[in-house]
Order: sequence, then C-alpha cells, then structure tokens
Amino acid sequence: MNAITIGAVLFLLISTALQRLQTPAPIPSISDASAGVASGSAVTAGRSGVFPGRTPVYRINLRVHNGQSALLVDDLRTSLEEMNFIWWSQAGICFEIASAKDNTTAADGFDIWFVPDVPDPPGVNGVYKGDHDIWSRDYPRLSPAPNPVTHRSARTSAHELGHGLTLSHYNGYSDSATDLMSSGTLGWQLHDFQIQAARARAQRKAIPDTTPTNCGAAQIN
Repeated sequence: MNAITIGAVLFLLISTALQRLQTPAPIPSISDASAGVASGSAVTAGRSGVFPGRTPVYRINLRVHNGQSALLVDDLRTSLEEMNFIWWSQAGICFEIASAKDNTTAADGFDIWFVPDVPDPPGVNGVYKGDHDIWSRDYPRLSPAPNPVTHRSARTSAHELGHGLTLSHYNGYSDSATDLMSSGTLGWQLHDFQIQAARARAQRKAIPDTTPTNCGAAQIN
C-alpha cells in the first residue's frame, strides 16, 4: 500500500469520526430502557439516566386531542416523549398516551388538547381546568432557563399535568426559573416536596398494575 493510499484511508477514517461526533443524539423514549441520554435538554440533566426517579412507577392514561393542532405528528410525538421523560426521570410518573381527533373525553386518567391558541382564557400558554379539560399551546411563549427543555410544548404540557397532580405555581423564588411549576419558563425540574405531592395524586389516578417500570411509546396519529 503506497503513501497516497494510506493517506486516503486515514482521511476517510478521520472524516467518519468527525461526522459521528457532530451528529446530535436523539431524545430517548422512556419506552426503551436502553436509550442513551441526549445533550442540551431536560433529558441531559435528568438525574436518573435511564432509570425512573422513584418507584413504583405510576402509569396514568392520557388522551391527547390533536384534531386542531398545527404540530406535525412526529413533532408532537417527540414532544410528548420529552414530557413523559420529565415526569418519569424525576417522579417515577409517566403517561400511557393515545391520540384522538375528536373531543370525546376518556373514562379515566387525563385529557389534553393541543391547539395553535388556547381559546379560554385567550393568550395563555396552557390551562388546567379539570382532569379532562387541559389545554396546551402548540408553540408556547416561554422565557429562558438553565438546561431548558428541547420542545416548548413538552414543558407546557408537563406543567399543566402538574396542576392535575395537585401542584401549584412556584413563582417568586430564587430558583423559580428552573422549576417546572413556575410560570412561563423553560424550566422543568421538580423539588422533593412537589414529587411527593404529585406521587400521592398519581397513585390514585394510576393504572392498578405497577409492575412495569416505564410507559409505552406515545400512540399519536
């Protein structure tokens, strides 16, 4: 093998290695326990890696109404996977997600609507009115936070579901910007007292079988 051939092979190997380093890692789905951890998002800072934050894991049915949403199906699915990871990685709570194009509510769990603009009250990013009356804007307007979520709608849906799990707003504190329950930020973290309160409510809402340690992939059509 001459010097030119060796140089060409080395150039090819180096180029391939650089391409791999520059390829962003995907956000993991909690339905795949072997998934890696993505960078630059809520998933990166997840303290538990691929393990739930608490056990047993409480799985709650969630019907997602996307008949009016402007989000592409793949984008909505990815956003919901990040929302699930926020709750699962910290509190050991996740949502078994199925979509519906109509407004028929589920018999249990929660219902959430994704829409270009929340109709009532107008102008808000999201609102929790009841377990089967939750709304999230497709593209919420949120202020910066350290280690922010990747998908804005993931943060808003996770926030509104937090209200469904009895949590109140967490505003006016030095660490409010990073907290999931603060108003209008990209923060996603939960304090221990919030986790305990959410798990108490989740236990009552959850599917009785607590053997599984994660939820399935979001079924979005």
